[in-house]
Amino acid sequence: MATVLADPTDFGNAPSSGPLRPGGQPGKPETPLSEQNLPSTRSKASARQMPALELVRDLSGGQLRMHEQGEKYLPREPAELIEDYQNRLARSLFFNAFSHTVEGLAGFVFWRDPKMGEDVPKQIAADWENIDNAGTHGDVFARELLQDALTAGHAAILVDYPQVADGATRADEIRLGARPYWIAIRKDDILSWRTEVIAGQRVLTQLVIRERTVEPAGEFGEKDVERYRVLRRAKGVISWSLLEVTENKSVVEVESGTYGNQVEIPVAEVATSGRLGLFESDSPLIDLAHINVAHYQQWSDYANSIHKTNVPIFVTTGLPQYDAQGQAAKLTLGANTALMIPDAQGRAEWVAHDGAALAGSKAALDDLKADMATLGISMLASQKRVAETAEAKRIDKSAADSALGVTARALQDAIERAL
Repeated sequence: MATVLADPTDFGNAPSSGPLRPGGQPGKPETPLSEQNLPSTRSKASARQMPALELVRDLSGGQLRMHEQGEKYLPREPAELIEDYQNRLARSLFFNAFSHTVEGLAGFVFWRDPKMGEDVPKQIAADWENIDNAGTHGDVFARELLQDALTAGHAAILVDYPQVADGATRADEIRLGARPYWIAIRKDDILSWRTEVIAGQRVLTQLVIRERTVEPAGEFGEKDVERYRVLRRAKGVISWSLLEVTENKSVVEVESGTYGNQVEIPVAEVATSGRLGLFESDSPLIDLAHINVAHYQQWSDYANSIHKTNVPIFVTTGLPQYDAQGQAAKLTLGANTALMIPDAQGRAEWVAHDGAALAGSKAALDDLKADMATLGISMLASQKRVAETAEAKRIDKSAADSALGVTARALQDAIERAL
């Protein structure tokens, strides 16, 4: 592994690395690289997309993920005790309309399995049975990719090839089982990119992809490792390098190489109807995501109100507050106890919430559920459209189909480009 220093003119021994060779000169210590020179730095376009992406990823995580986020999506009320908040959080149910909608829309697109065209070479058709070289069928890979793109706004396919020895022939590669394979790239891991206009066409000239793996540590432990794959196109050569960023912000090159038979960076973007530009998008379901959070919050209020309605409070008036020893009086309630009220004006009773506001809360929840169904797919919640005409329904369906149709066609284009 070679360390990339901030100053490429450094030479000699590093500090404390032993005596110099005869005639050698001391080297300079490594200095941290600036953020602009670290592959881990997100571009401005990528950073702008992170808040919305964080929202949809949290929703996709379901009930446990939303509960883990605590006050981020379920604010704690002023003066609400932490114990009371934790109890309210535990009773709050997250109805995951967002993820169910994504799954439903993907099901519409894949109601029939994709079919290879007659012009697809037999070798590629055979690779479709194991497109990622890890046993995943192309149909399954494409469906999971679509679900991720619908969630985040876009995804990508990286077409990679195993490292082979220099000078290896095609026969050597066949003997070793070397073949192209696909890697699904999430929007979260596309950190930065650059383009240039070449021969009148805008082309991708640099792309940085974050790779996170879990590797063995010690006899039985594990450690998280984060690396950055940098793909470049320069002077007709497509190259790649795998980099690590150290704690002191220097960069270590782990591996590098070239794609000898490629004329472009082998990445195909999987766009959706939320596309804004190359590797820039909004989730097509971002409005549904916001309403889903509102539903979660209102459900919490509703469940909390029901809980309070179902637990009446025992109230007394006219009873002594202290016993003969001056201690706070204790009151015991039970089936085998009686309550003596010495004062004629005294009173003891159970006071309960009348629940009058619950109907309004339930109606508000139903409205939000209907809104989510409108933004997603109608099967998620019943909608009362007694006065809706057949023409209105046809227009609604046409609009929904058009947005989904754009996404489905973009997926088809990405698959064809990757092939």
